[in-house]
Amino acid sequence: QITPDENVLMDIEVNKDSVGQIYAGVPSIDTNQVQTQVLIENGGTVVIGGVYTQSQNEGEDKVPLLGDIPVVGNLFKSSAKFDNKSELLIFITPKIMKSAMDLR
Repeated sequence: QITPDENVLMDIEVNKDSVGQIYAGVPSIDTNQVQTQVLIENGGTVVIGGVYTQSQNEGEDKVPLLGDIPVVGNLFKSSAKFDNKSELLIFITPKIMKSAMDLR
């Protein structure tokens, strides 16, 4: 909606879907959603955030055979834990087009 003083009123909905756990061979879908309403001036920019993703992974590297030896094998292998976090940011800039010439 465009207000009389040429501001823009927008209802915004952001969805981020990702593959979740697999149950009986069928993957589930994880959905993160943000809904908001913003009033912004013509040509201004609004940033929508708050859609976070976090994943944790563990890994182990070892020298073949030597890493499997009890007690001494620990000298030939390493393990690591990874904690990844990310945020989806969406930038929106509305511009009011007053004539067909504005499209060029």
